[in-house]
Amino acid sequence: MPIQKMRRFLSAAGVFFSSFMATAIAILAVLLLMGKLLGFHLFTIESASMAPRYPVGTLIIVQNVRAEKISAGDVITYVFNEEGTLVTHRVIAADPLNRVFTTQGDANNCADGLPVLWENVVGKVRFGIPGLGKALGFLTAGENRPFILCALAGLLGISTILEIREYKSRKKRSRRQLEASGGAAESSEEPGKS
Repeated sequence: MPIQKMRRFLSAAGVFFSSFMATAIAILAVLLLMGKLLGFHLFTIESASMAPRYPVGTLIIVQNVRAEKISAGDVITYVFNEEGTLVTHRVIAADPLNRVFTTQGDANNCADGLPVLWENVVGKVRFGIPGLGKALGFLTAGENRPFILCALAGLLGISTILEIREYKSRKKRSRRQLEASGGAAESSEEPGKS
């Protein structure tokens, strides 16, 4: 591949990747903000207990709902313990009198050992996107941020340098073509100067 084509390719790839990442980050920020305002939360499935419907790494969108609106068959996310561990399992029974749910992971053979108190329910799972949770986890992990920011800055820098070089190269080519066609004297004068 000639050098000019390689430069154009790298420049285009850098611009595309930088634009893609900037757009993805902007969309994610808007979704997170709108989600919080509308009562939605984003979580990542971290165990296989809800496979195959929600495999490990699935990004789930959970909506705040009143516990009274949850029934058997719904998938809910709830606070499991005092440490704040979140669990996402399917409701297999609802007990409105005692204000508890019995839950079970789809991949598990038996119901969970402890009932889920209504006040521990975070919300109802509306849908999931397999794999996206892992990708977002990588992008948002604190230890990865410097790497991602450096990669984006590097790609943007390389893209900018290549664009400047390409611009200068086009300018030289057009100047040579103008000189070759005999119009050099006319083009070298700036308007208003003699």
